[in-house]
Formats: sequence, C-alpha cells, structure tokens
Amino acid sequence: MNKTKTHTIHIGSSKILFTDAVPACGCAVVTVDDTLSVSRAKIVKKVETDKFIVVLTPAPTETFNLFSQQFVCVEAAGGVVRNSAGDLLMIRLRGRWDLPKGHVEAGERSCVAALREVAEETGVAAEIVGSEPLAYTWHAYDTYGRWELKRTAWWEMRTTTRADLLPQREEGITEVVWCGAEQLAENMKNTYETIKEVVAALECRVACDSATFATTKER
Repeated sequence: MNKTKTHTIHIGSSKILFTDAVPACGCAVVTVDDTLSVSRAKIVKKVETDKFIVVLTPAPTETFNLFSQQFVCVEAAGGVVRNSAGDLLMIRLRGRWDLPKGHVEAGERSCVAALREVAEETGVAAEIVGSEPLAYTWHAYDTYGRWELKRTAWWEMRTTTRADLLPQREEGITEVVWCGAEQLAENMKNTYETIKEVVAALECRVACDSATFATTKER
C-alpha cells in the first residue's frame, strides 16, 4: 500500500496542504487537474478567508514544486537540540516559543548554518546527529509586495556541555530554556505550527529509536 505524499506550506496562521487524498473535514478544497494550473494569486487570495486549504491534485510533489517556483525562495536552517537528559532547547522570541534558526549564508551548508545559529542565539555548542535533516518546514510571507517562501532545514543535535544559556537579545530573544516533557507540552500551546511539526518529527524519531533499541535488546 503506497503512502500518500503530502507537502505543507504555512502562511501566517493558515495552512496549505498539497495531497492526492480525499481531504478531511473543515478545509477548503482547490482541485487541480493540471499541475500547471495552480496559481499563487488564487491560493493566496483564498488564504484571506480560509485557515486550512487543501490543494487536491493527482501529482502533489509536482504541483507543490510548480507552486513554490512562483515565490522567491529563501533557505534557512535550525537546530533541534537535546541534552543528555533528553530536554529540548527552546527560545522565547517575540512572546512565543520557538527553536533557534536563521538564514543560510551564501556558500554555507545548512548543517553549518544550523550549528552557527544555535550558538549565536542560545550560547550552546552542539553537534549534529545524523547525516540528513530531521525535517523541513515551509513558510510563505509577503515582504513589501514580494512573496517569499522560506524552506527551513531542521537538524537534530545533541550537547553534553553545561554552558550558560545566553539569549541573543539584540535579535529579540528574551529567554533560552531546556524543556522537559511537561514544560514542552505547555510551550506547545504558545508556538508556531511549523514548530509543532518539527517537535512531532522529533517525537516520532525518539519513539522509533526506542522501539529499535528494545528490539535489538530482545535479540
């Protein structure tokens, strides 16, 4: 059985889902028979009134790619950092909980950019876990009449240091904390949908790793 391929773009508090499956209730559906016909102007207009838009298409990836080409693409990278206790590193930025991230500089690899942003925004030195990003998120926004689409590569990281947490206040960061399960659940009530996606990806990874460890131990 083939797993449905989906792609998600966030615009403000609205979400656009590209899929070939019958959508769930509570969403506005835009049906695209020809992948070349998807229009940024049409979708952006619909975002003004609908919070959840499903672009129903027989080719979600191709439609998503063609749609994304109608934006100015921006590359960013962020860190999903855990310490030896399994706590997650979070920042408080503009009154909401977030993860450290920033733009990828010209000629810079995204994993290097993610490590740099974590160090700059939190004071934490970390190392990458794995060879591929944990997740990608997509966020579209209008900057003075120019629509941009930011792709953020989120890299799983770990740290064993006990360095002081130093919020980068000149960037508007007011707090840096290590979050255990209880505080993380509370912080998820005041964060962005993209961050919820990343945390969900991390929890899935942790669950898979635990299951693999248990199976190996039984053997």
